[in-house]
Amino acid sequence: MKQTKFLLLMLAAALFAACSSDDDDDSGKKATITFDDYSSVIGMSYSSMIRQYPNPSMQFGDFYMYENPTEKVENMTIMVNPENQVVYMVVENLKENSYKEEDIVAYFTSKFKSYGVEKTDNYDEEGNVIGQSNIYEFGNAEKEKDATLIITVQGNTITYSNPQNLPEEPKGGTLDDMNPIEAVNAFLLSDLEEIEDEYPDTFKEMGGMYACFMEENPYLMGVALNIEEGLVTSVVLLYNEDLSDEDIISYYTKAGYDCKQTGYDEEEEIPIYTFTDGMYAITYSAGRGVAVYIGEL
Repeated sequence: MKQTKFLLLMLAAALFAACSSDDDDDSGKKATITFDDYSSVIGMSYSSMIRQYPNPSMQFGDFYMYENPTEKVENMTIMVNPENQVVYMVVENLKENSYKEEDIVAYFTSKFKSYGVEKTDNYDEEGNVIGQSNIYEFGNAEKEKDATLIITVQGNTITYSNPQNLPEEPKGGTLDDMNPIEAVNAFLLSDLEEIEDEYPDTFKEMGGMYACFMEENPYLMGVALNIEEGLVTSVVLLYNEDLSDEDIISYYTKAGYDCKQTGYDEEEEIPIYTFTDGMYAITYSAGRGVAVYIGEL
């Protein structure tokens, strides 16, 4: 259940994909496929959303993640604006070879206004350009600036968003240089008020947690704090999507942690590990870790 593309795609695909509107309007085309279209979820209240999608595979703040919600969808993430409790974004990752690109484009062209297409370079792990892919953009208004629904299609990933209901993003850049062990040491059992004084405008309350996301951190995509009576009782770590389980286990092993597989999630078919150093225990699976204190106070 890798967190592949969930958070970074939210920023890259939905907020920064500026597509040209110079292409011809293909609105006369007819859809040729039956498609798992989540556009109607945008603008849904949290209470309505959670009734319709009651069992997320994972929750991180106001992000609700679902594995294999339908036959052709590998995973889907719903994001709720904590300021008004309304869904502002959905990211849908299709299973490989579920549809042809032209069929997906024809489907959305038949239902929404096309804002054009642009090409973007694809890179390998060494940063070499290995090809190009298309980014298509659609919306529910004649002019993109007036749209309350933007749909971005890039390969097997569909992003739905309301650009007029995006929450204010916490400034996670201050944590870009913090590694996972430093994050746990800095925040676990700490006073929330002191954290907010030391890291102003970094964390934002999301779904009962205080969370932030990082764009440039080589280890982490996000950190969330669970609070009880003003103190941090656990730290949730979302590891960088480029790191494999082996990379993360190696990181903790080199730091002196005892790393063992302690379970297996039969439903998700993923191993569960526990990393301990005598003071902290981190329960880890599929790119997500939860750190708690196990030492003596």
